[in-house]
Amino acid sequence: MTNPWLERREMYYAHRGGALEAPSSTLFAMDRAVELGLPGLELDLHCTKDGVIVVLHDNEVDRTTSGDGRASDLNFEEIVGLDNAYWFVPGANEYASVGRHGSEYAYRGKWPKDPRFGVATFREVLARYPNTIVNVDIKAAPANAEPYESRVVEEILDARAQERVIVASFRDSSLFAVRKLSAEIFTSAGPGEISEFYFALISDFKQAVAIAKASPYIAFQIPHFYGEIELATKEFVDAAHEGGKAVHVWTINEKEEMELLIDRGVDGLITDRPSLLREHF
Repeated sequence: MTNPWLERREMYYAHRGGALEAPSSTLFAMDRAVELGLPGLELDLHCTKDGVIVVLHDNEVDRTTSGDGRASDLNFEEIVGLDNAYWFVPGANEYASVGRHGSEYAYRGKWPKDPRFGVATFREVLARYPNTIVNVDIKAAPANAEPYESRVVEEILDARAQERVIVASFRDSSLFAVRKLSAEIFTSAGPGEISEFYFALISDFKQAVAIAKASPYIAFQIPHFYGEIELATKEFVDAAHEGGKAVHVWTINEKEEMELLIDRGVDGLITDRPSLLREHF
């Protein structure tokens, strides 16, 4: 499989549509990011109790919506009635937005009159943005829920979107499942694969390159730092490129850090502040 993401430089992704500038994971946020000119969206997927793939960062709906409970315990008809801009305060993380003055919740109550502020489905996103790169993170299903990787693969193939979608996950097992289900769909490296590459790189640059060349993923999607360990070094980027893999770094919200990483040759940045990224780059 060739790697078009090495040619798509530089790729800029709006994290959850741009979660510091518009309500997380809403079509309103995604519309805004696309209108700003960002070529990519970074989104998180969960599956409802009745098998609908929805765009939400958390399995619990409490942090962003007017409801409560787990997405995996709710039917789609229950989720689709929630105000997904309920807790949004411009410039604030949802964890810090509880208890504000009512006027600070800039978009609260615009749902259901404006459906862009509800919970979107994955099918809806793929259809709405046919010319946009979509990076999706398959979130872990609770122990009592059915795995849903096959549904994600089906929806990507149904939309004929396999050339513009990257599937990511913090679970190696989800990525292995996607690869087994379809060789047409691009995936990023899982946590175990990133660790394998990183620890090889510490001792032997050429060994890390060989590992990357032999692996099925097309990109490393990493934080700049993992704790006190700097992952997105120039050496990491160079070894990844020599091994035929792209490097996308999350979640970068400051101009100086964006400049540093671009200078190091990263192929993509994922940000909560798409207007800042577009303004300067």
